[in-house]
Amino acid sequence: MKIQLKSLFLILFMPGLLLLISACSSPDPIQLPTQTLPSETPTPTTQPTPTETNQPLTSLTICTSGLPEDLFLYGENSSNNKSNLLSLIYEAPFITMGGEEIPTILKKIPTADDGDLVLESISVQAGQKVVDGYGRVKILKTGLQVRPSGCRSSSCMIAWDGESPLEMDQMVVAYQIREDLAWSDGSPVVAGDSVFSFETAADLQHPGSAWAMDRTQSYQAIDQTRLQWRGLPGFSTADLSRFFWKPLAAHLYQDLSSEGVLEGNEGIRTSPVGYGPFFVSAWEEGFLEFSRNPYYFRVDEGLPRFDQIQVRQVEGGIEQAWLDLQNGACDVLDSTFNLSASQELTGEVQSDPEFDLVVEKGDSWIQLVFGIQPASHDDFYNPELGDRPDYFGDNRTRQAVMHCLDRVSILESVLGNFGEPRPSYLPIEASRLETGERVNYDPAKGMELLQSVGWYDLDGDPSTPLQSWYVQDVPPGASLSVELLVGPGVFNQEIAETIQNNLAACGIGVTVDALPMESLYAPGPEGPLFGRQFEMALLSWQPMPGGDCQYYQSWNMPADENYWIGTNVAGLLNESYDNACAEAVLALPGERPEAVRGSELAFLDNLPAVPLFSIPEAMVIPSSNCFDFEISSEEEFFAGIAAFGIDEMCP
Repeated sequence: MKIQLKSLFLILFMPGLLLLISACSSPDPIQLPTQTLPSETPTPTTQPTPTETNQPLTSLTICTSGLPEDLFLYGENSSNNKSNLLSLIYEAPFITMGGEEIPTILKKIPTADDGDLVLESISVQAGQKVVDGYGRVKILKTGLQVRPSGCRSSSCMIAWDGESPLEMDQMVVAYQIREDLAWSDGSPVVAGDSVFSFETAADLQHPGSAWAMDRTQSYQAIDQTRLQWRGLPGFSTADLSRFFWKPLAAHLYQDLSSEGVLEGNEGIRTSPVGYGPFFVSAWEEGFLEFSRNPYYFRVDEGLPRFDQIQVRQVEGGIEQAWLDLQNGACDVLDSTFNLSASQELTGEVQSDPEFDLVVEKGDSWIQLVFGIQPASHDDFYNPELGDRPDYFGDNRTRQAVMHCLDRVSILESVLGNFGEPRPSYLPIEASRLETGERVNYDPAKGMELLQSVGWYDLDGDPSTPLQSWYVQDVPPGASLSVELLVGPGVFNQEIAETIQNNLAACGIGVTVDALPMESLYAPGPEGPLFGRQFEMALLSWQPMPGGDCQYYQSWNMPADENYWIGTNVAGLLNESYDNACAEAVLALPGERPEAVRGSELAFLDNLPAVPLFSIPEAMVIPSSNCFDFEISSEEEFFAGIAAFGIDEMCP
């Protein structure tokens, strides 16, 4: 097994990024019934006979800082550890292992070559819901920018005149469920179960499904194993897994759904019937147990190799968890623990030959955002009315800042020797940029760019900021001195201090202002971020469905006309950037690599924010010779223990 040490830090950086802190005790577990079915729901009378295995009992104990509130697929709680545990009950349509997509509960991954993914030309009418040429869900009306049928780029977009007949492409995807897939009560999984799951998510307005729902015209069963998804006219995507809904057992839960009591049903919340390798066999305060599903479709292969997986909540934080791991009370520590709380303990883990760190880049990523267009500049720039100088209106100034930042050193100063800076809005493993297209630390290049804009050392003192020499929308002689807004906490202060020192060497003065989170993220127009009243800011975004380039598209700029709601707090307004991002968002699987590369180049050219690094997550597992599969992420770990297992030689 190859362990990829990517980074080691978990932090509560902004609302939405949650750390689960241990709060409950761990009493002796109480055994619950093998399956809890909804009341007045009969058990199927005909069930396949479970396959007998002669394997010795094997179990794995995973320790966590907190258990989820429920295991309902569409419950309100959606933490990372809940998603991991749900993967033991409901497998995904396909997973990524070792960088390769592998179908699991589907017979194959849909492709255009086998006819499972097609674009159909259809007629559309005014008032119909469509996706415009930029990837936005809109109502078709006169003047809307759309891609007519056969148009696969922004260069062939048209503004519909409201009268001419219009045909647009509609993406249609066929999915086929394995015939041998069965629920843990023995009943077969059918296509209708996935449709029921889709309808349940829609009825409950599940936020995790909202983006996909908004772009779906229909989702229906063709027969017992085949499903067909139709997107809105104008929409296309390479993210096929997002448009397959993991099945829910309709034969057990459909009546409850029609009665409006499904979400509150204790059975589906605490012991849902699934089709994955395990089912919930016990749940007590601070303790959760999964047992082998005898009807799992891979049971003839001797899978899963574990008979039981126990999840135990540890009280006392990472120090107690590390002790429990050493004395055998835990086999694995999941990523809910803040391993960076003790650098000494981190060193102990790394030096102990019995354990390995699996450290991956988290979803959230930190960036240095520029205030390109303040709200006060929306009408016009007038310094006599108090408008601040337009420090970052020229993209060369923003690029100079990126060249002047030693992002590797910034990363090392707060996270040690783990991880890599992001080359763009994407992490390095997802980036399509060539090596020569990336922006490297080069202060001389940064100084050259600043001079080309009109920033010079007019006073002859290299220790003072540069001054303006006819920089556009900056008074002559004004100093290149800006304010950097950050959130509270030592972590933010350490990053800000390194940024401050790096930029000072390039003649950019930086004053750091740490604000409480409620002030920093206050709504506009009063709030500094969403009211677009800042010069630079350090913040973090969670990933956006379709791609994070969308954060800085023009229409996402918070302003008075959209009630100050939007993610483009930088105020970037650039049509070429909008188009390049749309190409990536609407790309089909075969188009995606080049479209993503184009969007990355557009990001680096316009540079609304300097990408720093992802906030990593880490877990501790038995030494690398224990597991029969490669692990590079927590997701791969949970997928792997479901299907593979642990070497017999491990203690």
